[in-house]
Amino acid sequence: MKKIVVCGGHLTPALALIEEFNQSKGIKILFFGRKYATEGSKSLSAEYRVITEKKIKFYSISTGRLQRKFTKYTLPSLLKIPSGFLQVFVLLIVERPSLIVSFGGYLSLPIVFCGWLLGIDSVSHEQSSVPGLATKINSVFVKRLFLSWPATYDFFQKDKSEVIGNLIRQSIFKTTPRCLAIRNFLSGNKKLIFVTGGNQGSHFLNGLIFNSLDLLKNFSILHQVGTLNFKGDLDFAKKISKNNYLAVGYIQSVDLGAVFNKASVVICRSGANTCWELATLAKPAILIPLPIAASREQEQNARILEKAGSGVILKQKSLNPKILKTTLGNINKDYSEYQNAARRFGKTLPKDASKKMANYIRRLLAAR
Repeated sequence: MKKIVVCGGHLTPALALIEEFNQSKGIKILFFGRKYATEGSKSLSAEYRVITEKKIKFYSISTGRLQRKFTKYTLPSLLKIPSGFLQVFVLLIVERPSLIVSFGGYLSLPIVFCGWLLGIDSVSHEQSSVPGLATKINSVFVKRLFLSWPATYDFFQKDKSEVIGNLIRQSIFKTTPRCLAIRNFLSGNKKLIFVTGGNQGSHFLNGLIFNSLDLLKNFSILHQVGTLNFKGDLDFAKKISKNNYLAVGYIQSVDLGAVFNKASVVICRSGANTCWELATLAKPAILIPLPIAASREQEQNARILEKAGSGVILKQKSLNPKILKTTLGNINKDYSEYQNAARRFGKTLPKDASKKMANYIRRLLAAR
């Protein structure tokens, strides 16, 4: 039995790769990740919920990171870095996997590095157009580095890098939801706006939507609030009683395709995976980049869709409900242009990244 450790901060492409190995005999997936959404949070992370639901063995890793702003958790987080490396080192000795697959994020650093110390090969995938710090460091120690965008190629060593596109879950192409509440909501006649701040959610985006509901009464709004429940956002959202509004903490993969299929416009942050799925599914979007994202990563991702003609970027600093409503009106007025641009761009993207990465891993394991 060959064991593969999957780790990193980006759940979506990890799930796409796991899907590729679902029917593979002789391969066992282990997942190293966060049990809780953030430091100090009591809310379970999306990765913990989803991975354990799939009956995959989940190891909760507790390690620190360099935070972008000082909080009461900054020093405790830094102090956890050495213990995190020790924890990972022991787990890798106990499990002795054949391979480590990383999808970026601070948590992947001790896993890839300790694997290198123990002689365990690693491969990594970078989703963003501008690579994160973790992937830059990990690239020194990995055997192969797969990239989503050609522009990212210049950041890394050429002989170990390959552009294959982003990994896509096949479930996002399904158009029938399993969740009864979502199925009933999608059966409405109003145009659907899908709002998402990612797996954990966005407190700013949530507040913007809460304050815009009266202005958006002519639309149906399906709102993925996120698992973090920061400042009680999810609790507040579930108390909203409007026929045109449905709040959920996290939309499962089996339901997400139906939501995307029904949505006329998506309002979202511009993380790498969100932008790739929007492009693949040809969905016009209002993109609100996270201002504190490292190296303006989310803004760079959003620029790709803006340049393609399928997205509009709104800056968080000056955004309010009135601007949001006006922007939606402008998109609806020229909707066919946005949709056609989205379709043209979507056709240029590779669709087989999951298979390419999985096949490389199979060849690597077979050579042992």
